[in-house]
Amino acid sequence: MLTPELKAALSGETTPKFLATLDADDRPNCVPVISLTPWDDTTLVFGEFFMNKTRRNLLINAKVGVAAINDKLEGWSLKGTFLGFETAGRRVDWLNQTPLFRYNAYTSARSAGAIRIEQVSALPAISRWRLVSDFGRVRLVAPFLKGSGRPCMPGRVCEKFQRMKAVRALAFRDEDEYPRAFPILACIAAGPGRLLLRGPMLDGRRIRLAPDTEAAVAVITMEPIAYQVKGTYRGEMGGCGLIELQECYSASPPLLGERLDAPPQSSA
Repeated sequence: MLTPELKAALSGETTPKFLATLDADDRPNCVPVISLTPWDDTTLVFGEFFMNKTRRNLLINAKVGVAAINDKLEGWSLKGTFLGFETAGRRVDWLNQTPLFRYNAYTSARSAGAIRIEQVSALPAISRWRLVSDFGRVRLVAPFLKGSGRPCMPGRVCEKFQRMKAVRALAFRDEDEYPRAFPILACIAAGPGRLLLRGPMLDGRRIRLAPDTEAAVAVITMEPIAYQVKGTYRGEMGGCGLIELQECYSASPPLLGERLDAPPQSSA
């Protein structure tokens, strides 16, 4: 099931890897989980480490999505089934001996999660020329599509989305009722309430993303600092996909899971 190239990417300690889940209302959640790594050719394991929302979702719905991209800009999207958490045993011991947890300043892995791989989709490699071209397009269009929606992203989050070297992942619920996650690079803020995205996955219609689909986008930088935003995909505008945002969260310690936008006030 895992090719040598994908196995090498998933084994990388600094490879951007993202885990997508669904909540009780089938809304997607997408966060970086760098500890995701192959256990064998059909199973992935990861350490439970500051993932309260993801843990709750996994215990509600075992369907998951995984996205990974290597330094050659080769990407993969996987579907899987969560098999449960183990608080002791070989997997927990092995994870806690990896550099990510052995030398972690915060804590060790409290438990090991396991995922059975159901499907692997290899994505086309993104050329440097295509990456520059896609970023140029979204940056050209962004000033015209800033809109007047609810401002969700603080300035520091908008800045992370503007970086070419930051890695993003887009997640949504697909027609098979799985959360799907895809790495995406050209995805920037169009003001504090919108994202614009562009890439070969969208151009080739490999991502079946219909208008009004709920979506989550995670971004992680080299620091590493990560954020997650959630909203609704509105379709294509100016040759770019447009997401109207409703929520923004921190996705890295020490403020992991903290909501960064003010929730809308309910009417009396």
